[in-house]
This record gives sequence, C-alpha cells and structure tokens, in this order.
Amino acid sequence: MDKGYESYQRFLAGDKKGLVEIMELYSDSLAAFINGIVHDGHVAEDLMQDTYLELIIRECNFRGESQFKTWLFKIARNKAIDHIRKHRRIIPVDGSFVFQPDADFSVERNAEDYERRKAVYSAMSEIKPLYAQVLYLSFYEEMSNGEIASVIEKSNRQVEMLIYRAKDSLKKALEKEGFEYE
Repeated sequence: MDKGYESYQRFLAGDKKGLVEIMELYSDSLAAFINGIVHDGHVAEDLMQDTYLELIIRECNFRGESQFKTWLFKIARNKAIDHIRKHRRIIPVDGSFVFQPDADFSVERNAEDYERRKAVYSAMSEIKPLYAQVLYLSFYEEMSNGEIASVIEKSNRQVEMLIYRAKDSLKKALEKEGFEYE
C-alpha cells in the first residue's frame, strides 16, 4: 500500500503525525516540482504549504483512484497554475529550475556526475514548461504515464507524446550548451 495514503488515513483518523509524515515524504520533491512551474523558490514554498493546507481543509477528498502522491502533485500543480493566473503580470519569465545536489552529495562524488546533473537542470529551464513538468514527474518522481496524465490532466497517449517531445527538446537544449553524451 502507498505510504502517503497510509499516513493520510491516519491523519484523517486524528493522528497528527500522519500529516507530518506526509510532509517529510513529499516536501522536497513537491517544492522542486512547484518551483519548476512558478520559477520562484519562495512562492514554491508558499504554494507547497497551501497544498498541505488543502489536505487539512478538504479531508476525505482523496478517493483512492490513483496513488496518493499523484493526487498530491495534481493539487500542487493546480495551486501553481492558479497562482500564475492571478499574478501573471509579475511572474518572472526568465526563471529556471534550481539545481539542488542530492542530500548525500559529497566531495568524493564524481565531479563529472555533478556537472552532468547541473547541465540537465539548466537545460530543463530552456524547454517548454510542460515538457519540464512531464520529465520531472517521469524521471525524478518516477511516476507512470498514467499518473502523469492524471496530474497534468491529459490522456496517456498525450503524455507519451509529451515525454517523447520533451526528451527531444531536452536533448537539443543540452547539445546547444555543448553537452556531450553517449
């Protein structure tokens, strides 16, 4: 069973630690995902908190038709899109994904791997936002095409095409930056 769903069920039953577990499980990835949409770390943090607030306010809204994580990311995406619609005139256009090394990143780790990750994050900011979202959900959050379809409200076939086009677009952006790969 989905760990997030178990924690949410406990929260609904009155165990406040369930919400804390959800926040520990998803906060980093949720903030990074939202930041990829709004391109502002502070706003992303606020929208992440709004997403958790939605869990508290709309108790029992999760029907189990998808993974809990998919449902949570869909709420976050909708919050981000609503924010952009409200503040369209003041959203910076030149925002980018923020490079965040892994928590276990150390000096001993291969410098080439670090540069490769940094190049990918940089290239992600150069491609269409929807492409960046589907790649993030697919590769960083390891969501299935069906889960991604639920989050971005597209069909499975549309998600397949978006991922294909996103990979191609990312490849071109990386080549433009001089990144060489096998």
